Amino acid sequence: MSEEQEAVQGETKEQRFQRLATKRTQAALQKIRLIGNLTSSSYGYTPEQAVKIIGALRGAVDAVEAKFNRVRGAQAAETSFTL
Repeated sequence: MSEEQEAVQGETKEQRFQRLATKRTQAALQKIRLIGNLTSSSYGYTPEQAVKIIGALRGAVDAVEAKFNRVRGAQAAETSFTL
């Protein structure tokens, strides 16, 4: 069942926002922790690759912040990523 289908009847826009924002933020934070796990000695990476990953994450956060601040004309971050 998708997030949209889980909507509670009579739910306000604010309640829907809180429910979805909590779920999506928790999922995003978990994925970021998994990216952090790539720094273990089980993996090999270059400093350039690390900079590229951090840059992509910062760019995505900046794009979300711009949307919340309703900044018009802000360039959207890339939706895909490759090293």
